[in-house]
Amino acid sequence: MLSLDDKAIIKRFWCDWVVCYKQRLMLVFLLMVLVAVTGGAYPALIRHVFDVLAAGPALAATGNALIDLYDPFILIPLAIICLASVKGVAMYFQVLSVNSLALEVTTDIQKAMAHRLIDADLATVTAEPAGAFISRIMNDLNLVREAFVRLANNLVRDVLTIFVMVGVMFWFSWLLSVLVLAVYPLAIRPIIKIGNRQRKASGALQEHMETITSLLAEILQGARMVKAYKLEAAEKTRSVRAFDGLYDRLVNLLAGRARIDPILEVLGGFAVAGVIGVAAWQVSTGQSEVGDVAGFITALLLLVQPVRGIGTLNAITQEGLAATARVFALLDQRALVIDPPQPARLQNVQGELCFKNVSFAYQTSAILEDVSFTVAPGQTVAIVGPSGSGKSTIINLLPRFYDPSGGQITIDGMSISQFSLSDLRGHIALVSQEAVLFDDTVAANIGFGRQGATDDCIRMAAKAAAADEFIKKLPETYATAVGAGGNKLSGGQRQLIAIARAMLKNAPILLLDEATSALDAQSEKLVQEALDRLSSGRTTLVVAHRLSTIQKANLIIVLDKGRIVETGTHQTLLKKDGLYAHLCALQSFS
Repeated sequence: MLSLDDKAIIKRFWCDWVVCYKQRLMLVFLLMVLVAVTGGAYPALIRHVFDVLAAGPALAATGNALIDLYDPFILIPLAIICLASVKGVAMYFQVLSVNSLALEVTTDIQKAMAHRLIDADLATVTAEPAGAFISRIMNDLNLVREAFVRLANNLVRDVLTIFVMVGVMFWFSWLLSVLVLAVYPLAIRPIIKIGNRQRKASGALQEHMETITSLLAEILQGARMVKAYKLEAAEKTRSVRAFDGLYDRLVNLLAGRARIDPILEVLGGFAVAGVIGVAAWQVSTGQSEVGDVAGFITALLLLVQPVRGIGTLNAITQEGLAATARVFALLDQRALVIDPPQPARLQNVQGELCFKNVSFAYQTSAILEDVSFTVAPGQTVAIVGPSGSGKSTIINLLPRFYDPSGGQITIDGMSISQFSLSDLRGHIALVSQEAVLFDDTVAANIGFGRQGATDDCIRMAAKAAAADEFIKKLPETYATAVGAGGNKLSGGQRQLIAIARAMLKNAPILLLDEATSALDAQSEKLVQEALDRLSSGRTTLVVAHRLSTIQKANLIIVLDKGRIVETGTHQTLLKKDGLYAHLCALQSFS
């Protein structure tokens, strides 16, 4: 029923995530035992009822008191009420305990998955749509939680109940018990087949859920483009197709689940019919009492529900295993860019940067080839070139978002691979084309530049970035929420906050990745002035699309197809009349 891989998944889930809740598990187990034992007492009471009914006239003749507390017609109903009360309370706390335990376990896993994504390489994070990761953390974990609850109930409580009921049935009649046990095993083979199909169906469903999550994210994030290009009809068609696919996969999954109960129902009918026929023969021949038969049938009927639960167990297990495998696949992703075993300390940084024969390839595509250049401390070096020439890749290599496939990058003569990622990135500030703001206040978004910064420091950074003026005009000034992605602010305002964040960080090395390319002329002027103040006295690498913004750079490096084709100042490169001069001419600027 379970492959070696499945057993390994279950073992890992149990050992890594569940076994740490030992006390809770013991409580749940004791409650399940109590539920099973109290349920097993019902057949004995029913047997006694029928025995009393069979001896009713003789028993009634012995009663003299108006109300005899020892009268079985009073004691048995009271006993049933007590049993039902105890079982009900035990079931309530058992169900509550199982569900809360499942919730805690899956919440622990969700936290670990979120941490894994936060620590992951950029290559890992960008390899799949964001919706795929969200689906695994939310949808797959919901399936895991459901499977955990069902397994706890079916595999433990229902199994205990089955053992108790089968024991009671053998106590009443071994012959009838053997008859029942000969019927139900016939369901094992079809149930296993259904379970295997359910695993495939569940995997297909979860993959399609990733597609839908990504689709909805694209529609919401690209709302402006959808409306600007009148794509509403096309996006509606995409969404209809996606949700129709979801419907088909859900129907397939639910159809598989629905097949199990009818199989058990039919087999149960054969079992009950056989029991009644044999029991009638035993009673008529004096081999059995009516009370024994009644007690046996009661135990058999109480056995039906847990047997159905066990019948659906394989299907639920296979669905849960498919989801758990996808969860573990994400948890098992290991970062390619890691800290060295014994990192060196990056201290008293002067800011000399050196790229020595650096190459970088993504999968099989070469992005950079044999790139070498040096940036003196405090210098500003601009990197320009056509789209796809590798400009932003250079920016990404310095803070080790990726590692080069060849060559070496150094800071003050020491390879950046010798430093811890935290230490290295702590000395680098980044301002990119799209200012990344979080759904928090203005102050908090600036404060991310230096954890624990005071309000005064945050305001000073905002003033240095020329952001203080517009911030004071916001409804709650620095306490104003910027919205998801900073959507309550203009592009220029978002960029000024990003610059203020970099000001607050006060790192000796500054990376500017097309920081003004998405701005209008008025915003660009304001932001460029702030960037000039920010880069003053810092070693700065600038990737620029608008060449008018990098005329003052100490050195301009021109890339084409991943190679350096020209270097020099603005004026010297114009005189060479090469690629740089051509790019300037395209922008009608000299």
